Amino acid sequence: MARKKKVAFKFTAPTAAQEVKLAGNFTGWEQGAIVMKHARSGEWKADVSLEPGEYQYKFIADGSWLNDPAAEQQIGNDQGTTNSVRFVR
Repeated sequence: MARKKKVAFKFTAPTAAQEVKLAGNFTGWEQGAIVMKHARSGEWKADVSLEPGEYQYKFIADGSWLNDPAAEQQIGNDQGTTNSVRFVR
């Protein structure tokens, strides 16, 4: 089993969001979404321990599903939209 690494996710909501969650194939999507912390800088942050691999994710800002503009890659999904991709090495 590969060793887990602490991976930082950061997001700047396009408007003044009240709540931002991180959802992906590592959380069971919305069911296990991680509530992100709002930093003084205005960014929303969450640290997640992940094994090396490829992970798809999105942010949920006040109920709206949004991609990460800083993601390494975007990939099509079965909803007809795209997911952000993070590679953990």
